[in-house]
Formats: sequence, structure tokens, C-alpha cells
Amino acid sequence: MNIGYPLVILSMVIWGSIGIFVRYIDQPPEVIVFFRVFITFVVLVILKLIKKKDISNNKLSIKEYSILSMSGLFIALNWFFFFRALKITTIASATMSYYVAPVIVTILSIFLLKESIDKKTLVAVGLSFLGVVLMTLIGSQKGGNFSILGVVYGLVAALFYALVTISVKKLKNVSSNKIILFQMGISSLIFLPVIRHMKKFNVISLTLIIILSVIHTCVALNFYFEGIKRIKVQHVGVLSYIDPLGAIILGGLFFNEIPGIATIIGGGMILSATYIVLKRKM
Repeated sequence: MNIGYPLVILSMVIWGSIGIFVRYIDQPPEVIVFFRVFITFVVLVILKLIKKKDISNNKLSIKEYSILSMSGLFIALNWFFFFRALKITTIASATMSYYVAPVIVTILSIFLLKESIDKKTLVAVGLSFLGVVLMTLIGSQKGGNFSILGVVYGLVAALFYALVTISVKKLKNVSSNKIILFQMGISSLIFLPVIRHMKKFNVISLTLIIILSVIHTCVALNFYFEGIKRIKVQHVGVLSYIDPLGAIILGGLFFNEIPGIATIIGGGMILSATYIVLKRKM
């Protein structure tokens, strides 16, 4: 199998737990985003220095620098709106609205990347999307924390998520570490003013935000970006639905947002769609 598929799947499994971390970090969403990107940037710079590699090697074109800059803005806004959604609505509804992103990615890939689309991919995307709708709109009715504004934040985050995916696909000749380094540096500058909203960190929040930076960002983003370069963006879109499946299950376990029969059926639809994509590559 193309290594890109397990890399994307691993990143999605890791990201499925983000909602748990964000809920337990006692800081505003924008502060969480700043420390997530800043700590990631610092870690990557330290790793570069340890490996004694020149951060500026392999000169990039003006076009590549422009795409990198835009992707840094996109990823910062993506996380900002998604974290806002997680703070004010159920993990299930925030995740459902956020994962309109793969549908947007599939549509944009046709126009911006000139990718062809086949019937099986369309079926897989549709099946995944319906699965998430079933899991959240019907399956999460027991949650009492639903907010329309939270869903709107999730949809805005979805747009920026799609733009991150498309922009990285255009950076095939740039290493994943360099992409992340630039993105985190740009995002840190964008969100630097929000530190005035910072509360005093407790031990739990500080520990969780470090994990969020190292595991969910340094490690998972590397997996995701390397995977994107190796497979069709449309297939990335389908595999992305593994993330909300895990998020909704964990939301039930940690916050009593108990999955019902509709959630189970929807999860089965997502796994079926994943199988449709992977079966052709095995």
C-alpha cells in the first residue's frame, strides 16, 4: 500500500483526541492556538539546531514562500475557529460542522489541482459525510450543550482546513518539517497579541498544551503533510472522517455525550467509506 494512506490515518487517529485536550485546557481558544503554534515552532527550531541542519537550505521560490505564508494564516484561523466551536458546543456538533472540510477539499481539488474524480471516490465522500451527519444531528441529541454559533465556527474552520490541505498539496518539493516550521512561525506572529487574554496556567493546562503542541502538531502534522504529498487530495478527504469518528467516541467517554444507535450506524458508514478507498490501494 502507498505509505501515504497509513500516514494520513495515523494523523487522524491522533487528532481525534484534540477536543478532549481543548476542553480541559483552562485558557481562551486564541491563547491555546498561540501556545500550540509557538511551542511547536520552538521545538522544531531546537530539533533543527540539534541536527545541525541549515533552516534556510534548499532555497524556495517566491511562489512557494507566498503559498507557505498563506498556509500559515489558514492553519492559524482553522484552529482558532475550531477551538472556539469546541468551547461553546458539543464535541459532536463542532466536529460534524468542521468535517464539511473534506467535501470542500474534494470540490476544490477538481478546480484548483485539476484532479479527476471517479464514482467510487464520490460515493465514499458522500457516505462519510452522511455518516457524520447521522452521528451528530441525530446521534448526539442527548448532549445539552448544542450551539448554532458553535456550528457556524466549525463551518468557518472547515473552509480554512480545506485551504490548508490544498496549499500543502502545491508544496510537493518542500519538506514537511519546513512547511510546519514556516506555518508555526507565521501563526505565532499572527496570534502574538492574544497573550494579553492569557490566564494563569495551572499544571494540567500547561501539560496538556505541551502534548497538544508536540504530539498533535509536530508529529501528526508531519504524518498528514507527508501523506498529502503521496495520495490524491480527494482520498485524504475521505480518510479525514476517521478523526470525527474518534472525536465523537471520546466525547461520549469523557463528557457523557453518549453515542446512540445513530452514532454507531454513522461510524460504520465512515469506516465503510474508508474501506472503499483503501481497498483499491491494497
